[in-house]
Amino acid sequence: MTIHTRHPNSTRPGKDRSTARTITAAVLLCMTVALPSGRATGQSQMVALPSGRAIGQSQISQDRLVGTWTYVSVVVERTDGTRVAPFGPDPKGFITLSADGRYSLQLIRRDIPKIASNDRLSGTAEENRAVAQGVVSQFGTYSVNQAEGTLTLHIETSSFPNENGMDQERIITSISADKLQWTNPTPTTPGIAYSTLRRARDPAEQPQ
Repeated sequence: MTIHTRHPNSTRPGKDRSTARTITAAVLLCMTVALPSGRATGQSQMVALPSGRAIGQSQISQDRLVGTWTYVSVVVERTDGTRVAPFGPDPKGFITLSADGRYSLQLIRRDIPKIASNDRLSGTAEENRAVAQGVVSQFGTYSVNQAEGTLTLHIETSSFPNENGMDQERIITSISADKLQWTNPTPTTPGIAYSTLRRARDPAEQPQ
């Protein structure tokens, strides 16, 4: 029986390591080729996003916005940094976005005092002031920019006449099946308005 011993200075181990590195490189190359072109492991979700579109914006479409949304809150951050709720802590109102591209918006303070004379055309200066400051009503058409994540109201007529014929943008920051949030960079009082709305319930779903 002959026993072969390996000389300490043998160059075989180096060759073995070299062969192993070559095989490893070939396997990695095959794995890379197997992946979709231009997509690296762990980056597939990033690459899958539409170019230049934020995650939340890709969910915005006219179909998701169509319907009636009721206001939960409206807060205006003024240019001096103070915050006010121009329609009170519990505003009453809604916006209806129809499938044919038209809209109607009503927003009213809950605590507007009644006209003492019971005649809408005979209110006092103070009574008329409370109504004018506590009500915004407008209608017109609208458009949705899915890439920018915006809803633009093309105002035909408004209770605040300065808005007549203007385009007013809403930047949608959050949307789900029953909740909608947006910012209005040009509200009826200087500043930025932050609004939260909820999808109106079907009359059949209203609590009895």
